[in-house]
Amino acid sequence: VTIEEFVAKMSLEELATLNCGSGWGVANENTPVVGSSSDTIPGAAGETTVKYFDTHGIPSIVVADGPGGIRIKQEYEATDVTTGEIETYYQYCTAWPVSVLRGQTWNTELLEEVGRAFAKELKEMGITVVLGPSLNIHRDPLCGRNFEYYSEDPLISGLVGAAVCRGVEKHPGCGTTVKHFCCNNQEANRYQSNSIVSERALREIYLKGFEYCISEGKPSALMTSYNLLNGIHTSERADILKTVLREEWGFSGLVVSDWVVAGMKGKNCKYRTARAAAAVKGGNDAFMPGNSGNYKDVLTALKGKTPDIV
Repeated sequence: VTIEEFVAKMSLEELATLNCGSGWGVANENTPVVGSSSDTIPGAAGETTVKYFDTHGIPSIVVADGPGGIRIKQEYEATDVTTGEIETYYQYCTAWPVSVLRGQTWNTELLEEVGRAFAKELKEMGITVVLGPSLNIHRDPLCGRNFEYYSEDPLISGLVGAAVCRGVEKHPGCGTTVKHFCCNNQEANRYQSNSIVSERALREIYLKGFEYCISEGKPSALMTSYNLLNGIHTSERADILKTVLREEWGFSGLVVSDWVVAGMKGKNCKYRTARAAAAVKGGNDAFMPGNSGNYKDVLTALKGKTPDIV
């Protein structure tokens, strides 16, 4: 059947569930932290629903942070299904030199090897997609995540990031997520900072690295950013997610939101729970890490109603 026919057989409730990750706080719902949002891999950053494998053949997608190395829980206790005994299990991963240092090599062949090594560990750990590489532009030396980005130059950022993507993507079942799309150049007030950018600067500086990376690296996924761009959250902007990303660049992969902090609510918080439906409408395929409020919001919109602002 076609994908349209396949989707038509699913209920609105099922579709809304697919639009949201499995949720914050799998390890501890009262104290959710990044790195505890997967039922399958302890310490992974998130996971899509596991509900529809038996009924529809849709497997879950497990994602883990990773610009500097795959970030999962190094050790955990679990019950041996054969003996019934509780044992300690270990899952150590390589800590690679930070992205800003790797970018200074200008060596795409070397970084493609790094990508292949990433993929081997993804495969070993049972993770589908690594949340990286990060391609944001160095604009201020005080930016809290400059170590995670490659350069102040979009050409270097794009081609170096593409090399890492190629290395990972050559392994079947392993994928990359380029992020944070776009104009995410500071950490202070990152959920509500507003990047005021002209069309020319946007095209020549802030989008160009992503264009290179998507063209040359063929990443499986892309992550939108926390910040607003000219007054609108990037996760809600159909002009960049559909017009530029999909139509102009031909990107056919998965688009996910950045990990929205649980409990961010109130009239003074522009990025609250009710933004899930707006993000999906704007071009996000999955709202991560997901929660019951996101699901309700998307489902309400699917039914043609206006979601509540909470």
